[in-house]
Amino acid sequence: MVRIADLHCDTIIKVQAGADPASDDPHVEVRLPALERGQVGLQVFACFVSSVLPEARAVTEARVLLGLVDDLCRRHSDRLQRVETAAEVAEAWAAGRMAVVPAVENGHAIGGDLANLQRLREAGARSMTLTHSAHLSWAASSGKPLEDVSGLTIIGEKVVAAMNEMEMIIDVSHVHETTFEDVVRLSRKPFIASHSCASALCPIARNLTDDQIRAVADSGGMVGINFFPGFLDLSYWDRLLETCGDLFSRLDDLELERMDDPAARIEGFRRFGEDLEQRMVGVVVGLERVADHVEHVVSLVGDEHVGFGSDFDGVPTLPEGISGSDCFPAILDALRRRGFGEQSIERIASGNFLRILG
Repeated sequence: MVRIADLHCDTIIKVQAGADPASDDPHVEVRLPALERGQVGLQVFACFVSSVLPEARAVTEARVLLGLVDDLCRRHSDRLQRVETAAEVAEAWAAGRMAVVPAVENGHAIGGDLANLQRLREAGARSMTLTHSAHLSWAASSGKPLEDVSGLTIIGEKVVAAMNEMEMIIDVSHVHETTFEDVVRLSRKPFIASHSCASALCPIARNLTDDQIRAVADSGGMVGINFFPGFLDLSYWDRLLETCGDLFSRLDDLELERMDDPAARIEGFRRFGEDLEQRMVGVVVGLERVADHVEHVVSLVGDEHVGFGSDFDGVPTLPEGISGSDCFPAILDALRRRGFGEQSIERIASGNFLRILG
């Protein structure tokens, strides 16, 4: 059986809001029954820290979420095992358990303090995305125009060096191209883009250019293809900008108003997704578009530098044919129909990420 490694989901914020991943709740895209049906052998749980949180609270929030990942593994110890290395993944699989890798999404969680980075590493974070959709004082994000921050500051350079030293995987999803260039220059370890797509197929700032994909591969890293239709298909993205700008503005307000009420925040995000789907009726992006992006990366750098980073439970809509973690066999079948052999399928499914963990 081919096992899947999914490099990014935001499910732990739904757990914080009271969701039970052991149930078959359709509002939770990464849930244990769906993971098992989808042959997922490794799930990276991203602990997302919003940029609207005051810096003083950000590291605490990240540690709370990392603790929830541990709690999830303890409550379901017969099915889940937290891991750090490829050898530990093999142990988990031999015992019939799914491997769980904790990560932090958004370097805002460290407040520019290397001691906080160390605390998160000690709390179990195996990787960290340097930014999210807003600039940090030490790193520029793809989500905003350049202002006072360009690339990495001296503090940002120290963050990269420290992450290399403590075996914490650098994740360049969400970063500005200038930050990306600095990571290429500075990192001595493989880095990843855990949940990004190919700009050649959908030319937006959030996606990776061909040169960036080559740079990720040259580092020994990999790209996890994101399942959000707006990152997969330009016609969807253009329609999104045209019709849903006010919804995204309201989402920013929601983050501020409900930062102390996780359940209310998740409910607001759910309603946001429903409103967005209504406005986007008629713009269809299918499962095959995920295969298109995988195929493009393979055409550039081979099959050793690509995989999946679904962004489940973190995006408002998904492609037609994808509703949660049970979708992966269908995606692998789409690749097989395009002529991908079983060795390539195994590398893309999980082998590439296991190599990086090793």
